[in-house]
Amino acid sequence: MFTPSSPPSAVQAVLARDKLGTLSLLHFSLTAATPLTVIAGGVVVMFALAGQIGIPLGYLIIAVCLWLFSVGYTTMSRHITNAGAFYAFIARGIGRIPGVAAAWVAATSYCAMQISLYGLLGLTAQSVLARMGIDWPWWVCALAAWLLIGLLGTRAVDINAKVLAILLTIEIAVILLFSASNFANAADGVPLAAMSPSTLGGEAAGAMLALAVTGFIGFESPTVYGEEAKDRRRTVARATLATVGILAFIYIASSWSIIAAVGADGVVDAAIADPSLMFTLAGDQLGAPWAIIGEVMLLTSVTAAALSFHNTTARYLFALGREHVAPAWLGRTSPRTSAPVAASLTQTAVSGAVIIAWAALGLDPRVHLFYYMSTSAGIGLLALIATCAVAVVVYFARDRRGESLWASRIAPILSVIALLWVLYLSILHFHTLLGVEKGSTLPVLVPILFAGLAILGAGWGAFLKSARPQVYAGIGHGAKAALITAKAEPAEVAGV
Repeated sequence: MFTPSSPPSAVQAVLARDKLGTLSLLHFSLTAATPLTVIAGGVVVMFALAGQIGIPLGYLIIAVCLWLFSVGYTTMSRHITNAGAFYAFIARGIGRIPGVAAAWVAATSYCAMQISLYGLLGLTAQSVLARMGIDWPWWVCALAAWLLIGLLGTRAVDINAKVLAILLTIEIAVILLFSASNFANAADGVPLAAMSPSTLGGEAAGAMLALAVTGFIGFESPTVYGEEAKDRRRTVARATLATVGILAFIYIASSWSIIAAVGADGVVDAAIADPSLMFTLAGDQLGAPWAIIGEVMLLTSVTAAALSFHNTTARYLFALGREHVAPAWLGRTSPRTSAPVAASLTQTAVSGAVIIAWAALGLDPRVHLFYYMSTSAGIGLLALIATCAVAVVVYFARDRRGESLWASRIAPILSVIALLWVLYLSILHFHTLLGVEKGSTLPVLVPILFAGLAILGAGWGAFLKSARPQVYAGIGHGAKAALITAKAEPAEVAGV
């Protein structure tokens, strides 16, 4: 099933080189995190679910955890360059079989995260068009965006970066404007109690920390573009660490500003009563048109995030195809643009099928597609990050490779402890994250699904080890594996 009739050539198995600088990598990672979506939706949901005002402190704690992880993660990226970042790092750190298991979880999680955004995107576009007197169903709007994203996904990577740069600049400007307005119209000054440790407590607080992690998902993506980056040893680390810092600042300031505008005593009730609280405040303070502008910006934010996750997913599939861990045709790139066209079109086909299925079955695009699927994908990605943190520790335990004690030992170990704690909280309080009763089927089913994917992936890795040792030997080695396999596979293919 995973054997090609003819392997991709060396040219077809290599991504574009020296295309992306630090700012371009930042555009991909920041847009994948969807700052405006997190603030306008996630932060308000967190106030409502947690019933507490410690959201800014929660984001600070998670930012420190991910910063510790990023220190070791980006240090390891200096020694390993692979479009399947988590997959390659786990394969080279812990072992090839765990690496393949991680690959199955990674591909599924990123694909699900990207697809989930079409639910929110379709609904937001439907609302914006309704203001213009145009009545389109959500799935028509989603398919229009799907077509645009699918087209951009096959273009040169630097073109995608330029599109994201424009959308991201406007998005962050609007966020900062809304936050400044909230502080300027503070009900009782800046509420310092929001940063008090006493505001974090109980089961809901644990769920809140877990949900805060999903707001940062995408920070890890610069390593996915390492092969296409300029000065890889520096740009990837700079972009990753900068992403964590920028997102932390935006999330802390914005969530704190909402508390300031509404008042510490009333923000929870306001969030429960009005899911669009961020835009409502903007309309009241700056004028009604700004609420509409905020909604339009949410549309561009989700579109940009869908494009960013599409590119990340395509590169994971490309990396697996190039190493023959997945069908080898996924490892083909365009001779003209060096974009992973086969993997991109595959992701487009899968997402299109899901949109059509949701529309045909009449399922809720907001709850069942966006919220359930994105939250579930977040659990899978959090498990990957925690596993990758372990891989960093193991990798440098064998050899520090000239790296500092802090970057290769201390920070990675601290990150493992912190991330495993957050993962434990996420699984324990997953029902709270989904907004369902404890003991419901879905909170139990999702972790079992990811565990099953990991077991199947490990089984496939074990099969490759025994039946296709040449492919197994190249796991996690990126372009070098593709060149070795291209030369050595023909004789083996004939016998399979």
